[in-house]
Amino acid sequence: MVVPSLDVPKFKGLAKVSKILADELPKYGIETEVLEVHKNGKRYLSNLTSVPLRELFSKADIIHSTVPESGTFLPFMFWKKSVITFHDFIPFEMGERLKFRLKFLVDFYSKFMWGLASKNKVVVAVSTQTAKDFERYFGKKPLVVNPGVDEKFKPMKVEKEKITLGFFANFSYRKGVDKAVEVFRLVKRKIDCKLVLAGGYLQTVYQRQFDINELVKGLKDVEVLGYVPDEKVVELYNSFDFFLFPSIYEGFGLPILEAQKCGIPTLIFSWAKIAEEVKKKAIECSSVEEMANRIINLVENKEEYKKISKEGIEYASKFTWENFVKSYINIYRSLL
Repeated sequence: MVVPSLDVPKFKGLAKVSKILADELPKYGIETEVLEVHKNGKRYLSNLTSVPLRELFSKADIIHSTVPESGTFLPFMFWKKSVITFHDFIPFEMGERLKFRLKFLVDFYSKFMWGLASKNKVVVAVSTQTAKDFERYFGKKPLVVNPGVDEKFKPMKVEKEKITLGFFANFSYRKGVDKAVEVFRLVKRKIDCKLVLAGGYLQTVYQRQFDINELVKGLKDVEVLGYVPDEKVVELYNSFDFFLFPSIYEGFGLPILEAQKCGIPTLIFSWAKIAEEVKKKAIECSSVEEMANRIINLVENKEEYKKISKEGIEYASKFTWENFVKSYINIYRSLL
């Protein structure tokens, strides 16, 4: 397995799915060697040259690259059995809107490298949405394997002084932390509430980010947590009454399901690009105004709140890491 990193706090979802596979495959009797591209602070360019050599001389039956960049040279090694996973097409579609730094380089790099990666023997997409994007750009249908939700995510009792709106993602423009603050301002006019902003800064050089302290300057009842350790995440979700996820684009959108499995109603934008299978039980809103109004209405309608909470728990529970791992094992077996 060639992975960007197993460092979940730094690499978020990319590291999460890689780590699950790395930890679980040996339990099924599959001997697994993991090559971390960004391990020990090595420079990316040095790994760009060393990874293909490691792949070339590897005696593994199958090489699985969990991100496209790590599998660009495998199609030229036609005698090797290879699997590649695509997560999203953000560099293809969001560069203009997110005002990427060095956009022309990001465009060239992603389209060239991912174009090569698309020629791997087996291509997997993390969602039906990513699969459709892959087919649109590269003309063939990939397999779809959805990530899972940890068993640890479940409702728990957390004491709250007042209604709490929560945001848990990095503080980038794509994730929409500014929209979460706008929703809070509107709800605060009608209800005495609190806003918790968690997630911290994104480890990237090309996506713009907010100065979170400037964004909330002068606001009362706002708590900025930044990075939250993994062992505290379940408690964090349960400290919310509503989870605000105003992202404009997700390849999958795992936090939606994590919050729902904790019984927390989750609000997203109806126009955002988020996989259909993930947003099925989320509350879709067309604007920050509608998002604020839905929250106010649900505070007043406790039965509807309970109904949405229950449906979210039941639906999110269908996404399991066991199914995720077994799906990949079936793919490996089909190659052999």
